[in-house]
Amino acid sequence: MNLRQLRYAAALAEARSFTKAADNEFVVQSALSQQLRKLEDELGIALFERTTRSVALTQAGEALLPLIHQVLAGVDRIKFDAQALSGTIAGRLTVGMMEVPSESLDVAALMATFHARYPEVTVTLRSGGSNLLIEAVRDRKLDVAVVGSNVLPPTGRLTVTELFTEPLVAVLPSSHELAAGPTVLLDQLAVLPFIDFPPGYGLRHETDRGFASVPRRVAFEVTRVDEVIQFVSQDLGVALLPESVAVSRVGDDPTLALRPIAGANLYRQVNLVAPGSTLRSAASQAFIGCVEDHISRQVAAASGP
Repeated sequence: MNLRQLRYAAALAEARSFTKAADNEFVVQSALSQQLRKLEDELGIALFERTTRSVALTQAGEALLPLIHQVLAGVDRIKFDAQALSGTIAGRLTVGMMEVPSESLDVAALMATFHARYPEVTVTLRSGGSNLLIEAVRDRKLDVAVVGSNVLPPTGRLTVTELFTEPLVAVLPSSHELAAGPTVLLDQLAVLPFIDFPPGYGLRHETDRGFASVPRRVAFEVTRVDEVIQFVSQDLGVALLPESVAVSRVGDDPTLALRPIAGANLYRQVNLVAPGSTLRSAASQAFIGCVEDHISRQVAAASGP
């Protein structure tokens, strides 16, 4: 067993295609297949189910894949930490990022700061729902992730740092009768069709929590904030969005109205999720420090002199 075989296994598990995995690893397909056969022979089990049309992990492969990711991440960490000890932080950093407007977290400015401090680190951004991003950090597919889940599964392998919270507001057509008042109630919203994110997204977790005792109907599930706004503007339903997101996306659009929700403690919490401190690479630790500095400056700027 060697690191090359483990990297090939991880690549094939992600690509689910020998052709794509070989391209990603810059090897010919026959060499990748041969090395994986050697790995399976040494382990005495099949990691992949192969057909003429597809490749899938076996049950044993599913069980061992997290361990393979941990081994590869550990080797990368040795390289990164050795560089840090020599005074240089380099390598690759993979960051999971839910959709966050620049008014809440200016990702471009954050990355500019990080790049200025650590120009030798290559950063890859991955997007997705909060639950998927958390799972990817746990499986060592991501180094860190910015997620919106308000309640995270307890585990000693991950650390969770709250970055900020903000209230949710109702987004509804300005022609709707509820837009005539200064606020709306949960009971009033519950009888209307909803546009929401799919289960597994942090914001969906919070809206489901808010309506736990009040039945509602989610008529449309979308994955982008812009789609939420477009659907509401077509009078297909109402939605809840973080205040900064709603204000930035709705702007001066006369067809839409934003209203606070009276008598309800609904909010979006944004967290930074990372492996425990002993499992982080030097690049990961450096990025976490940049995020904390960025949030501190953002809070100070908002507070004013």
